[in-house]
Amino acid sequence: MSRIQSQPFSFFTPSSATGATRSTPAQCPPGAQVGPQPAPPRNVVRDAFESAVNGEAMRRLQGLAKPVTVAPPGPLATPQPTGGPPSLTDATGVGDIVSNQSDKGQEGPVTRLQKFLEGAGYLDMGNAAYGTFGPKSQAAVKDFQTAEGITPADGKLTPATVAAMQRPQHPATDSTMGVLADAYAPQLGRPMSPLEPGKDGAMVQRFERGTLTRMPGGEVRVQDLSGKNLVPPTPPSTVSTLEEAKALHVAQWGETGYKDFNDASEYYGGNDCGPTSVVIAAAAVGAMEHPDAAGAGEAIDGVRDNILDYDSNTSVTMTVDQVAEGVTEAGAVATLVRKNKVDVAAVDDALSRGHPVILGGNPFGYDPEHQAWGPTASAADNYLMDHNFGGHWVTVTGKTESGNYLVNDPLCPKGPIEVTPEQMAEYVDGNLGMVEVSPKPVPVS
Repeated sequence: MSRIQSQPFSFFTPSSATGATRSTPAQCPPGAQVGPQPAPPRNVVRDAFESAVNGEAMRRLQGLAKPVTVAPPGPLATPQPTGGPPSLTDATGVGDIVSNQSDKGQEGPVTRLQKFLEGAGYLDMGNAAYGTFGPKSQAAVKDFQTAEGITPADGKLTPATVAAMQRPQHPATDSTMGVLADAYAPQLGRPMSPLEPGKDGAMVQRFERGTLTRMPGGEVRVQDLSGKNLVPPTPPSTVSTLEEAKALHVAQWGETGYKDFNDASEYYGGNDCGPTSVVIAAAAVGAMEHPDAAGAGEAIDGVRDNILDYDSNTSVTMTVDQVAEGVTEAGAVATLVRKNKVDVAAVDDALSRGHPVILGGNPFGYDPEHQAWGPTASAADNYLMDHNFGGHWVTVTGKTESGNYLVNDPLCPKGPIEVTPEQMAEYVDGNLGMVEVSPKPVPVS
């Protein structure tokens, strides 16, 4: 027998280096089986159990994988406005109204229509009686149709018009956001909510295509629905320290030794507190450059000329309407508040929006028991008057952390002053009105 036949699976280890020796061949025991091993004998019980378990699992998987019929996507629900005026809840007979129609009884269709239009802000009935659909009511219907995009806006009570009256109504733009809402109407659309609390103390008004947000401290953001800023955020225009207020100060005239804020290059009389306050406020909101002492007289004279609409050389007393006109002519936005609406809370509200205010009042008060800051400023040698002279205009540019007001009084030749809440309350008592001053909206690029 050959060697291979007698030792079928001997192994050889190759030589490594010089002097290597052959290893001893490995031997398989006689009678050992080599090559593929036979399958073990079947276990019938085990096979039956595994088959049952695997079959149940497969059936479960097949059940989960059964095809599911998915309905095709339908149109998205149109967001509805909230917080608006009441809808026309009872439209019975409204669609049949014609010109000069009168109700035959109380709460007829014309009356219900007029009350809806009045509540929605399209109609002012004044002292007129309800119940007759005249030219004024028809004009209100036209205005409603225009706002809703209904054409033609002809004042007729078409089915589309009546249906729009029955839907939830859009709320009014918040009065403090009106200028911005008008400026960005093409981007934002119509209001969808009142001004409401948002995250982190913000106040937010939602619109069809975006939001107006006022952050604590006064910063304003104009954003689309994704939260992207349409224009850079508008920072507040108020200050919180005397040093900051000092950078805005202008005195209405200068005297020897007190020329830091007006060098008295030109004296136009003692009634320029209104124009001077306009210069201060307009500079605060960035509408005009703050003049130095040498340019103060020219800046004040220019504002007065714009208000009076002629080349003036003598100061005159100013009404709140004239002060507001001066703000507008200077390139800022003026929000006029009549004196019956002015109190300390109104001042605080404007400042919280980041807007300085031009405020009319009496710094000496109207009797010795109720005085504002005039006497204390005069005693501190920081007042150009030492007696009660009546009405006066100042610019309130902010509040300190302690709650005092920062007042840029044009009669203070040494700079602005801090005023206590009690002094501000005395000044506001018997006020002349107020003008809230804000920057013009930035165009969308």
